[in-house]
Amino acid sequence: MTSSPSTTKRFRSEILRKPVSFLIASAWLASAFILIPKGFSESWHVVMKLSGFLFLFLAALGRIWSYGFIGGRKNTELCQDGPFSLCRNPLYFFSFLGVCGVGLALQSFMLFTVGVIVFLTYYHFVIRAEERRLHELFGEPYATYCREVPRFWPRLQKVIMPDSVTLPSKLFTRNLTEVFWFLAVIVIIELIEMGKLDQWWPTISTGIW
Repeated sequence: MTSSPSTTKRFRSEILRKPVSFLIASAWLASAFILIPKGFSESWHVVMKLSGFLFLFLAALGRIWSYGFIGGRKNTELCQDGPFSLCRNPLYFFSFLGVCGVGLALQSFMLFTVGVIVFLTYYHFVIRAEERRLHELFGEPYATYCREVPRFWPRLQKVIMPDSVTLPSKLFTRNLTEVFWFLAVIVIIELIEMGKLDQWWPTISTGIW
């Protein structure tokens, strides 16, 4: 069966999601190497950094939790339990927490703000494209799910938990590999801070928090 132009466009959007996200993240982190925000490494900036590390841990745990429910079920079964009972895109939500964590850990309000705006803008279109595809796959049950569960920001209520979940070991290992980078970035951020303070490379003071 030949895909319609709209379907092809939606699949292309999802295929390009990871490489586009990687390029954006690389440019964002590259700027962190040379820009020194006002008040860098002062006491309250240390609080920012530690808060960012906490966000990164939450992002890593949340991604593992979410993938435990969607892994092996994506595109074959409509997942509505676990974190998917709180919002329809928990994987993206926890990735967003990771972006916030990096921005805070870099001790830069400017990079934090840029990261949040770019993430929410780009993933708005990614999520909308995925929603159209899922509606084609699951029809009315998905429409009902959309009416009952928020798109991105989790609702505060009791989580719907099944008795058990099954996740193929290969998918679980792949998820751990992806989550590893949320934790590895903590080491990278510490190295960036050391490099800036010890002047391992030329830097620019922005004069902005």
